[in-house]
Amino acid sequence: MKHTSARSLIIAAFIGAGVVWLIEVLLVSVGEPMLVPPRTWSAALVILGGAIMALAWPIRSWVQGNTTGSIVDPFYATRVVLLAKSMSVGGAGVMGGALGILVFLVSRPVLSPDGLWLSGAAVVGAIVLMVGGMVAERWCTLPPGTSEGDTLVAPEGESG
Repeated sequence: MKHTSARSLIIAAFIGAGVVWLIEVLLVSVGEPMLVPPRTWSAALVILGGAIMALAWPIRSWVQGNTTGSIVDPFYATRVVLLAKSMSVGGAGVMGGALGILVFLVSRPVLSPDGLWLSGAAVVGAIVLMVGGMVAERWCTLPPGTSEGDTLVAPEGESG
């Protein structure tokens, strides 16, 4: 498994920013209200970032050798790492979208302080989600020198 690259995160952020900025321009040009992130959006993103790290914690403990005799289910580990990868890319896309809203709001002749604060909070929440996904993905990685097919191998430097 390859880790999520910075390149894919940057691409997701640019796509999110471009799409949301274009939607904002189109909405305002036809007389509709612009999109502003809801107050709960940033909190939900932070909670999701923490939740994926909580799901990855047992895998991290097992990979580091802090086990109580039980083996981590490989299907569970696979699901968590895929969820972590999707959360990191999704967090980058949401961060880009929130930045697109922020850029649109700043480019307007009249600034909306509430919209600016909510968009800034959404950027911070999306960064927490993206970083939480990236950390959880790293936690689900076997140490160097171990075979991916050997699930009973001890971490590097330890003998069983």
